[in-house]
Amino acid sequence: MLMPTSWNCPSLEVRLAIPIDTPAAARGVAPQKHPLATHNTALRPYLHPLRSRAGVVVTDAEPSDHPHHLGLSVAFSDVNGTNFWGGSTYTAAGGPMLLPNHGTQMPKGWQCTQPAEGVEESGRVSWLAEDGRELAVEQRRIRYFRNTGAATWALSLSSVIVPAVDVQRLEVSSSAVKGRKGAGYGGIFWRFPESAGEALVLSEAGSGGGAAHGSGSRWLSISLVIDGAPVTVLLAQEAGQILPWFVRAEGYLGAGPAVAWAKPAVVDHRNPLKLALHAVIHDGPVSTAARALELLDQHPLINPGSPDRTP
Repeated sequence: MLMPTSWNCPSLEVRLAIPIDTPAAARGVAPQKHPLATHNTALRPYLHPLRSRAGVVVTDAEPSDHPHHLGLSVAFSDVNGTNFWGGSTYTAAGGPMLLPNHGTQMPKGWQCTQPAEGVEESGRVSWLAEDGRELAVEQRRIRYFRNTGAATWALSLSSVIVPAVDVQRLEVSSSAVKGRKGAGYGGIFWRFPESAGEALVLSEAGSGGGAAHGSGSRWLSISLVIDGAPVTVLLAQEAGQILPWFVRAEGYLGAGPAVAWAKPAVVDHRNPLKLALHAVIHDGPVSTAARALELLDQHPLINPGSPDRTP
């Protein structure tokens, strides 16, 4: 069964492990030695490391090229002028600049439950501007699923963000909106580790990161070889809430739906910002769209082959 191995309220660190239900020898695999997911808090809550069932780490946090990249997280480079992404802030006048405008995300009131299908975490995240005042309030939910096929497991992250009580509206922007072409990153973002060789990126738009970048594909498949082991992460968006994909495959590998691809997203108390990302982590390569759809079809909340299905 799926069970948390620790629950630390002050640091909000959650470790989730999926022990093998049947004897390892019967399944022909080694016993699991590490949790599949670890939930951390720092400048923002994030998941890292995320591992495949075979133990391959499929996220990166605080890498040397971008120390502000934190595994799987929710982040924006500009919310009402506050940088929740980290690093430099892109300005229309001067390009990227290091500014004293970095905000933080503080988790509060989180709970962990164990439904039959796995583990669920949910709670509030307070988005604080650089001066400490609350700018936005988020309700976040993370669900981990066990029974999704051999050598595979799945998770889903959903988020609803509204302005804080004394804030009328939020304007979520990006570097692309301010003039940096193609840099529409911001939202749920997955930073991948360095791999051996070029990653194979597939989507409804075709093969390659260039085809997927900016596309309205419902899903994304990223196949890597990490420490000699082939592994694939398949990502899918919520039906009816498709955003352009930000995909970077040169210099580093990262991907996620882009909230402010070409224009700011405006959020008020009547119109919350709703985000969702579903993931399937598979030990093995995926070289065709048909195989990607077959694996995504195992996720309990999505069915990319049937776009009319409501999760």
